[in-house]
This record gives sequence, structure tokens and C-alpha cells, in this order.
Amino acid sequence: MKLGDLGEFGLINRLSRDLINRPGEVVRGIGDDAAILNLEGPWWLLFTTDMLVEGVHFSLDYATPAQVGIKSVSVNVSDIAAMGGWAAHGVVSLGLPARLSVEEVEELYRGIRQAAGEYGLNIVGGDTVLCPERLVINLALVGFVEKGRAVCRGGARVGDLIYVTGSLGKSAAGLYLCRHPDLTVDPGVAAFLKQAHLEPRARLRAGRVLSRAGVTAMDDVSDGLAAELREICLASGVGCRVRARDIPVDHRVVVVAALAACDPLDWAFSGGEDFELVFTVPPDTARNVEEMLAAAGEECRCIGEITPADKGVVLELPGGRCVPLEARGYDHFAP
Repeated sequence: MKLGDLGEFGLINRLSRDLINRPGEVVRGIGDDAAILNLEGPWWLLFTTDMLVEGVHFSLDYATPAQVGIKSVSVNVSDIAAMGGWAAHGVVSLGLPARLSVEEVEELYRGIRQAAGEYGLNIVGGDTVLCPERLVINLALVGFVEKGRAVCRGGARVGDLIYVTGSLGKSAAGLYLCRHPDLTVDPGVAAFLKQAHLEPRARLRAGRVLSRAGVTAMDDVSDGLAAELREICLASGVGCRVRARDIPVDHRVVVVAALAACDPLDWAFSGGEDFELVFTVPPDTARNVEEMLAAAGEECRCIGEITPADKGVVLELPGGRCVPLEARGYDHFAP
């Protein structure tokens, strides 16, 4: 069987069997943004890791080493944010091609230091090896969350409202501009969108607020909104209906999409790497959640609601017609 026959998530499901040998220490294992491990005292430990590979997750043709360092930290911290916790300590492993200079590796670490400082994260170790063909960077992070306050993907209930923080499609638009440098765009717009792709920020503050607010399910938008909605629905045993007219797309994304002859909603649903938070909340507490986020300086928008599983995952078009919402986010092993 080829990897493409299973896909990324099929492979994970196949490999993750019978891996827990001390179940009493594990609150939540494989299947969420981070594992949740039991500790004595008032905290749970959050544990996550992410790997970035040159030519897959970034290109040094348009990203500086410092930007790669920033991104490598942010994508990991985003997993902690999606669980409602805060990041504490991390270790960095590097696969370095011989073509890189010492100065370039130092620049990579300048980016890591910058992002770690922003999130209050300690880098406490790691490993460095030769990787002949390309740069590979892997972070493993631990964080903490109050016991009982971790937010998983599987808590959504029928009738819950679906929200998303910030706006979507910025990273996909920025990637398009990086790959099409000849496209004529206002310099300020180009700089904003490229930065959104090259130097993403995790919604750590919003995640902490949402943990305290008691939202029922949450995920970070790393693989595209459609893929994250499907993950929440699958884990929760529900369906959902989201409204196209309510998807928050930045006006600068709309401008670039028009110039590129692309649909900005495609970038919002399938582009990925926005690292916003998508979450569900009971209707009677939704106003309180909105106010708590606003008080923390965070924006959110209601985009739909959770439905029974037999209704499927659907998109309501502006005219009212509903169509299946295809999960076309990134899959590493898709053919």
C-alpha cells in the first residue's frame, strides 16, 4: 500500500494503535492539537510537536532564515493556544544542509528567540544533525492549562454556534504573492499579506480567554477552515452548516484574489496557515464569549451552527442553497 492510498490522517490512525502503556497518566492522547497529560496539583501538561521542512512548509527563495524561525515557533504555540493553555518550554531539533552558513543558522535562531520572547517561551535544549538536501526544523513544546479547562475538538453539541477569530485567507494570499512577485499590488497590501504568511502569530491570548469562557470545542486553522470544521465534527459526532456570507475575509485578500483570478473563499476554506481559532459555544453564552474576547482586544465572528451528524458538513451559499463543504486542506500524502 502506498502512503497516498491512506493519506496523512489515515496513516496517523493506522500508526496510533496500542501506543498508550500507562493510561492513568494520559487525559488525551493522539487526535487533538496537543496531548493532555495528568500532573499532581491544579494543572494539566500540554505536549505538542511540529516539523517544518524546506520545500514543503517554507522556501528560502522568499523567506529569510529569521522568518522560518518565527514561523517554526508560532505554528507550535498555536497548538497550545487551541487547547486553551499557555506555552512554557520547548526544544529545537535542526537538520542542517552543509550549504547553509553559520550566519544563516544564527539568523534562524534570531527568529526563534524573537518569537519565543513574544510568547514567554523558554527554549531549553534540542539536537542538531546534518541533513544533506534541505533544512528541517522541529520543535517540541510543553505548556499548561488548568485542570478541566482544556478545550478539545470533540465537545461540540447540536445547537452550538460556530465562531472564528480574526480573518481568513491572509496566509494563502501572502503565499500567492511570494510565488508571483510580478503581480502588481499596492506595496502596503503586499507587505501585510506576505508577513501574514511568513511570520504568522498564534492566538495564545484568545485561546486563554476562550478556555475561561467555557467554549465546547476548538481547533486552530492550520490546514484550512474546511478541514478544521470536519475535524471538529468528526471528533464530536455532529454535522455543521456554515454561511458563506459570514466568513471573515480581509479586504486585502479580496483585492489580491481578484488580481489573481482566484476565489477568496477558496483561500479562506482551503489555504490554511492562518492560525486563527475556530470554536463552538452554546447560544446562551455566546454573547458573553464575544464580550470577553472584545475586552481582550480580540475579534470573532459567528459563521454557522452545529447540526445533527446526518445533516453533514455543508456550506450555505448567499442565495440560501446548501452544498457539501469539501475539506481540501493540505494533506502531506495526498496523490
